[in-house]
Amino acid sequence: MSDGSSQQDREGVPLVLIDIFVPKNTPLHRVDPRIKIISAALLTVLCFFLSDPVVLLVLLAFMQVLILYTGVSLRTYSSSFWLVARFSILLFILWSFFDQAGSPVLLDLTIYKPTIPAMLRALVVSLRIFVIASGWLILMLSTRQGLLVRGLVKLGCPYDFGISLSIALRYVPNFLGTIAQIKDAQKARGLDTSQGNLIGRARNMMPVLIPTFAIAFRAIEGLSEALLSRGYGANQKRTYYRDIKMRGYDFAILTCIMVATSAALILDLSGKTNL
Repeated sequence: MSDGSSQQDREGVPLVLIDIFVPKNTPLHRVDPRIKIISAALLTVLCFFLSDPVVLLVLLAFMQVLILYTGVSLRTYSSSFWLVARFSILLFILWSFFDQAGSPVLLDLTIYKPTIPAMLRALVVSLRIFVIASGWLILMLSTRQGLLVRGLVKLGCPYDFGISLSIALRYVPNFLGTIAQIKDAQKARGLDTSQGNLIGRARNMMPVLIPTFAIAFRAIEGLSEALLSRGYGANQKRTYYRDIKMRGYDFAILTCIMVATSAALILDLSGKTNL
């Protein structure tokens, strides 16, 4: 599914996190996938050490600039942003139910007593979630699925894991589309899956699930036969027609990332407050 296509199926299920690669030729797209994977993983680890809201806000703003630089459409960007925002807002609101340490108390409602230090800690955690999600979103927007899998394999992941991930990324959108088509076909025959209680709705989904599983098993059988006919697993040492190689451009970016990571840690430690 390309960026220009619809990001939702007919039932309104968001497919934005399945295949959101933007086919552009920006410098960010040309970076070796291993560098982007390492950067996203390093950013994830870094966020657990950062506790200064200002540093996290600056980092978040920079990540948004990179996301927009990939050429992503505003629809995909807003869908992704709102998906993370809903979870972060909910976490921010519920935080004071479990953390009521510090003073002053902003609101005293017996079991809900938000304090300024607790709210600051909730803000830091919410910003961490936003930054981590932005880092992995950049990876998905600027890296083709095939290159992403190849990068994981080059970093030491088993090839079986890589091909399993590739198959999953390829077939999940297809199965979601199949479910939507079966629902439309069953609705045309008078099936209503939105009526009744929870058990009734689950029972109404059976005419949708049974053909879906039948199609899935048929696809699995065809895929396994295709892999066997191509000799998958016959030779443990694999060769590649097109291999990925690190260039000077990639090493320069990796060096900049390491410097930026160190600078972010130093800035955070120099302005650290006792939250």
